[in-house]
Amino acid sequence: MKKIKDLWNNNRVLVVLCTIIIICFLIMGAVVIKYFVGFNSSEYGDRLEDIESLPLKDEDRIAIENKAKENENVTEVSVHTQGKIIYIRIVFTNASLDRAKEIAASTLEVINDEYKAHYDIHYTLVQESTDTVEGYTIMGAKNIRNNSTIIWNNNTPVTKEE
Repeated sequence: MKKIKDLWNNNRVLVVLCTIIIICFLIMGAVVIKYFVGFNSSEYGDRLEDIESLPLKDEDRIAIENKAKENENVTEVSVHTQGKIIYIRIVFTNASLDRAKEIAASTLEVINDEYKAHYDIHYTLVQESTDTVEGYTIMGAKNIRNNSTIIWNNNTPVTKEE
């Protein structure tokens, strides 16, 4: 007991500082575990809480695909969901970019308003370049304020220099 008293009397400031540092490390560890590691198993956190109440049904997915395939310039359509996003990819042949945007916008008419309210809808329009047709890849998304329009990116494609 005498050794502890001597240690306390000789190193009082050092013991208090070490105790404060240990307490700070414990608090930092608790904060890291709570905010960064967490105990939630989903990568999306709680953003998908109500998604099970409105899953994208197969008949709705097929309706979107059939609406796009009504046009003879469409060769392939794929629709899939990930989280709260519906991804629609349409591949064209011999279609101008403006015509491809019109075809994609027509698929938005088939999508139920409930899906438009709960999901983000992303479009990818692709056309491979050939000798006679210039190719493009453009992405767009449903307008948040107006569920009946699509906002397209304005990126210009990068051309390879020879």
